[in-house]
Amino acid sequence: MKTNARLLKQSSDKDDMNAKSLSTILHLKQRNEELEKENAIVKQKAQAAQQLSLAARLASNSKDRVGEEALKEKEFLEETVKQLREECISLRNDKELIDGLLAQSKEKAASITNDLDAARTRCDDLVSESNKKEEDSKKMMERLAVVQKEAKQSAIKAASATGTATGNTDSSASSFTMEQMTTQVKYLSGRINCPVCNVREKKCILLRCRHMFCQNCVDVNIKNRSRKCPACATRFDMKDVAEIWL
Repeated sequence: MKTNARLLKQSSDKDDMNAKSLSTILHLKQRNEELEKENAIVKQKAQAAQQLSLAARLASNSKDRVGEEALKEKEFLEETVKQLREECISLRNDKELIDGLLAQSKEKAASITNDLDAARTRCDDLVSESNKKEEDSKKMMERLAVVQKEAKQSAIKAASATGTATGNTDSSASSFTMEQMTTQVKYLSGRINCPVCNVREKKCILLRCRHMFCQNCVDVNIKNRSRKCPACATRFDMKDVAEIWL
């Protein structure tokens, strides 16, 4: 009986030990599974950390490359801005030079225009003076013809009055008539023509001294601000000049 009780107790102890061992094994197995899971998680975190480290290195490298490219781009832009500034300065200097040349050209053009206007005015004056001279010459020739005709008529009348008819006497009378005619023409021309130019007719009188001249000679004196009579040097004003008709 004691032996059976002992065996039963041993069997019961074994069962307790087996139960405890089984419980320990199950606990260890569960713990091993938890460790494997934790190991897997650690491995995943390590891989993620490696990936993050790689990404960080790539980002750092990319940042360095971007910084280098940005620096190069900045240097290129600064060089471009410097060149553009130099070109602007050069263009500004060229513009100032061109403006100066343009101003000189405008001044020369204005001077040429003034000279051209003066030349045109002088040309018109010369044409007008030439026309006047032609008219005066024509009138002088007409008057000379009239004077010659009157002189011939006077010579004929004088010859008829004296009654000389011989050849020698006629020859000397004819010679005396021509001399008289020349003298008379000179005298009449001196009385009619301006004493300054001796070409144009007397057209105006200076009321202060009563001397007469052609209009052109008086205008020349007035234009030259020499308002003195060419004959007696008496001073006169514009109101002292009057027209005459011979």
